[in-house]
Amino acid sequence: MARMSDRSVEQGTIREEDFAVLLARAFATYGLSVVTDRALPDARDGLKPVQRRILTGMREAGYRSERPTVKSAEVVGLILGNYHPHGDASVYEAAVRLAQPFTMRYPLIEGQGNMGSEDGDAPAAYRYTEMRLSPLAEALMADLECETVPLHPTYKQDPKVLEPDYLPGRLPPVINPSSGIAVGLATNIPPHNLAEVLRACIALLDQPEMSVEQLMTMIQGPDFPQGGRVIGLDGIRDYFTTGKGRIVVRAEVRLEETPRSRSLVVVQIPPVGRDRVKVSIAEAINAGRVEGLLPDVRDESDAEKGTRIVLDLRKDADPARVLTQLYQETDLQVSLSFQMVFLFGEPMQPARQPRQVGMLELLNYWNAHQIDVLTRRAQFQLRKARERLHVLEGLIIGAANAQEIVRLFQQAEDRAAARRAIEERYRLTAAQSEVIAGMTLSQVTRLDAQKYVREREELQTRVAELEHLLSDRRALVAQLKREMQQLIRRFGDGRRTVVDAQARVDEPVREVQPLYERTPLTLVLTRAAAVKALPPGAYGTRSSERYGPVRGDEQLRQILPGYSQDAVLCVASSGRVFQVPAFRLPQATRSARGEPLARLLALNPEEEPVALFALAAHEEDRYLVTFSRQGKVKKSPLSEYRTVDEEGLQDMKLAEGDAVATALVVRAGGEYLVSSDSGQTLRFADESLRSQGRSGQGVMAMTLAAGSRLVSAAYLQPEQPGELATGTALLLLSEQGYAKRLAVEELPLRGRATAGVTSLTLLPGDQLLTTLLVQPTDQLLFVWRPEGANRGEQTRVLRAQEIPLLGRSGPPQRLVEGQLLAAVLLPPVQEN
Repeated sequence: MARMSDRSVEQGTIREEDFAVLLARAFATYGLSVVTDRALPDARDGLKPVQRRILTGMREAGYRSERPTVKSAEVVGLILGNYHPHGDASVYEAAVRLAQPFTMRYPLIEGQGNMGSEDGDAPAAYRYTEMRLSPLAEALMADLECETVPLHPTYKQDPKVLEPDYLPGRLPPVINPSSGIAVGLATNIPPHNLAEVLRACIALLDQPEMSVEQLMTMIQGPDFPQGGRVIGLDGIRDYFTTGKGRIVVRAEVRLEETPRSRSLVVVQIPPVGRDRVKVSIAEAINAGRVEGLLPDVRDESDAEKGTRIVLDLRKDADPARVLTQLYQETDLQVSLSFQMVFLFGEPMQPARQPRQVGMLELLNYWNAHQIDVLTRRAQFQLRKARERLHVLEGLIIGAANAQEIVRLFQQAEDRAAARRAIEERYRLTAAQSEVIAGMTLSQVTRLDAQKYVREREELQTRVAELEHLLSDRRALVAQLKREMQQLIRRFGDGRRTVVDAQARVDEPVREVQPLYERTPLTLVLTRAAAVKALPPGAYGTRSSERYGPVRGDEQLRQILPGYSQDAVLCVASSGRVFQVPAFRLPQATRSARGEPLARLLALNPEEEPVALFALAAHEEDRYLVTFSRQGKVKKSPLSEYRTVDEEGLQDMKLAEGDAVATALVVRAGGEYLVSSDSGQTLRFADESLRSQGRSGQGVMAMTLAAGSRLVSAAYLQPEQPGELATGTALLLLSEQGYAKRLAVEELPLRGRATAGVTSLTLLPGDQLLTTLLVQPTDQLLFVWRPEGANRGEQTRVLRAQEIPLLGRSGPPQRLVEGQLLAAVLLPPVQEN
């Protein structure tokens, strides 16, 4: 047996000890220190010592949530100097972790600056970052000043610097993750949803012996900051029961389809970090373990969109099969093992006993701790209230004898003599006389007896409430429930992680959900060439109501209904066409300006959008019909435009000086109503217009007079062959604000490429602006500018039936006194 000698200077002797015994004793001391003072969280507040010291120190220093942030270096220095006898790196790393929203389900510190990232980037040095407590941390430490927990001196050995053995912990210990390795022990605790856990605690106060199955109806399972999907319930049931279990977490992956590509988009990941997920995907693709993906792994994640890792599919790939391989071969699916090991202790005693516990035992223990905190808080408040009542009795006596007390002050040698005189004269206690003796003479003369009487009555009521609370456990439990409900209302949020009870790890993926659900939208194009998407019915009106314009409506140019998964086809003045998915259009309000189309599409500076169309599918029997200002028209099947994207393709070939005037999407069998700026309108049948390929030059639609140009086109689709919808009329509008409705029957059906007939008589200098097919009950928004003004657009809303229905030669009515800029048909609301 190896032996070692130890010289003792104090005794001047040599002592021999067994090295194994000495090592065992030292290792036991070290192991106990690691278990109790470093690695394991307390079951009462869920915090390790370094975390508790950081939060306590920041609270004592006043780094509260309502105050400005302070340099992290200041926080680190404070904690090192007063509380934590270890290196600065350990303190800063722990503080940063408490501030990371991708690490903590509910961050306890609000950080400012680079606090690290989900991609594994390290935080900036503490001289660059700032921090303060979060409101949740303040709730965790609520009532700390009410003698609810024991305090002890820190390693600094300054009687003014104290730290708690544990916190009041008004939030359950399992809402944030915790992991640590001690000597012979390890813990790995998953985060859970605060609202779910608090509701379960409320239920446990009434039914502490509930089963795990009942608990699982209230707490679904872990709730990770990154989201993800837990597969099956067995692992959750295991760690709820015994404190130890293993679960499988999958990433949430969606299918994004555009006209030219299909992609798998990772929108949520397991709690392993984006960098690790991306590396595992790239390695699997390069090794050939995953087939059907292009080799590019694009990370488009940012703070606004969250996680977005894009994996482009090959043309012949089956998305469900590819996703099944990704789950099997990459970290898009991971197994997580949990051991819920906490430190336990008696009330007002440090936690020294490590124990692995199930969720039921843990939450019942925490409930008992909360009852103890509330009891001690009530005792503290009762003692303070009684002390104040005692002082108030003296103040009331002092107010009633203020003048006599002033004389006693004046006659006394000093303040101590005055205090003794007051005590003897009015039979006051030392506490009562001390308060009065501490006043100035002017304060004594201003003592308000009525104010103190009212305060005494309020305090007596409060004392009665506190005494009732302490004497009746049911009242104490009811108070705890109310406070838990308040915490749910203040901090509760929805789940991020989905628990899929029916799923199995060994089952292949059958279908990949689309990235964007098919939801209805209202799409808007403005006169400033901007677009935006709004909720359905944003501009809708019921037949019995008149639409009320708001600021921003003066910019409207086109409103069309659509769905989030539609393709939005844009026809430009140059004859090029562009296409963008509707879900990429910015969500906005009616008054918002929207996003310039040039940011979404590769429009040239001289190009202007002419029309937008929301297409659910590129059908063979629907056509894009494009009209040019020089009277040309081209009709092409929508199927020709499937591959068009944001970069655009040339569609209609235009002669020099020509431009696209308008465009329509139609089904075959109807009739066109084409108008020129001189007030001529031609009605011709769709049968006379032959369909051609996308790159055709088109044919003549209308013969124009010298100096005239085509400005508008409408399409009449009969309800039945040879019939028109009842009341359908062509609304004609001029630039100077003149308008009339013209019954469609007034326009003779003629051949294509003819001149048409006069439909609107114009004043000298006036021109036809646009035409619209309307029903009598339709509502229209007119945008106009007063005469002589260069700005200051105004709006007016009219029903179509308020505009006169006239013959071809009938004089139009002036709608506005100025220049008409646009007319927009408002969509009706579907009435039940």
